[in-house]
Amino acid sequence: MNLQAIILTNCIGFALLVILLISSHLVRQRQQLSDNLFTVMIVITAVSCMAEMFTFLIDGKFFPGVRMMHMLGDTYLYLANLFVSSVWCIYVDLRLYHDEKRIRKLYPRVCIPAIIGAAGIVLNLKFEFLFSIDEENFYYRQPAGYCYYLVTFGYLVYSMILRMQYRKKYGKDHFFPIYMFIVPIVLGATAQYIFYGISVGWCCTALGLVGIYMSLQNELSYIDPLTKLYNRNYLEHILTRISRKHLSAGGIMIDLDYFKIINDKYGHTVGDDALIEAAKIIRRSIPARALPIRFAGDEFIILLRTEQEEDMLTIEEELRKAVKAFNQEQKKQYLLSFSLGHSMYQAESSADVFLNQMDSKMYAEKKTKHSRSSVKLTEPAA
Repeated sequence: MNLQAIILTNCIGFALLVILLISSHLVRQRQQLSDNLFTVMIVITAVSCMAEMFTFLIDGKFFPGVRMMHMLGDTYLYLANLFVSSVWCIYVDLRLYHDEKRIRKLYPRVCIPAIIGAAGIVLNLKFEFLFSIDEENFYYRQPAGYCYYLVTFGYLVYSMILRMQYRKKYGKDHFFPIYMFIVPIVLGATAQYIFYGISVGWCCTALGLVGIYMSLQNELSYIDPLTKLYNRNYLEHILTRISRKHLSAGGIMIDLDYFKIINDKYGHTVGDDALIEAAKIIRRSIPARALPIRFAGDEFIILLRTEQEEDMLTIEEELRKAVKAFNQEQKKQYLLSFSLGHSMYQAESSADVFLNQMDSKMYAEKKTKHSRSSVKLTEPAA
């Protein structure tokens, strides 16, 4: 056991997390549950770096109360493993689905292994069946203690399953590469499992959290905070790439009809809710490979790599069906209506022409709707 290496490794992990905690100050001001959970993981991991270093320092030492300190320190580390891995799953779910109701419904069951494990760790203080401290104050991992590695890895696997399910349904999330968190942890935990006496697990967790925070910064730059769709900055990035590589693509511009009336009649909070629901409809109605973008205000764009105009017509039809179903099934103060216009981006096209063609077709449909006599807010056209 190389105490100097253990101290250095855990101090590096702790320092990284302190810097991360300071630099994420502005993110925490959003007061979102996912941001709060990320902060909790940072704090728990930082304390764990120090706790693990402390347990190695007192291993085999003698002074009053040292055995109890050893037991409590190792108990905390076992609890922290369970807590961080289970919270990680909740964090992944929130980052992907942005649905706190889903969390309240699903995760009381998902967290059952962690709850049972926590109870076992508390019982270990008396029965020492997970780990023990011998008469010379040396730590020994008992065979049952390996079960906690399985639970931790189980939660990491569950988070990857969540990611695969989301990708299958909604397509790739460009700014949440969960492997940046999982790979360092798996490598560190595997090394620590095989070679007792080294301490790299919590430092690797710190590296994983730093990686996720870096992806979060990209997300803040390219994701609309209200609807969670891609924003105009990302649209410009994609159009530049399409133009540079002379690719073909299709686009649909969507305008939320009567949105000003919704805002004026019910207030901006309800107006925001209408935008969020519209974004959900769009996301659920498009192919997994399509990109949903909030263009400006109540306007959205869908981009799809395709040469077939029929693909765009199919998406338009799905959108009309989805908004009609929303109005029939949801008990909202308002009804939703979309005006749509599509165009195709060819190799010889320009981004301005592409966007203007969509815009013109969309406004032609919108003009037709608004020219109808006696159009009521409670009866918008689908």
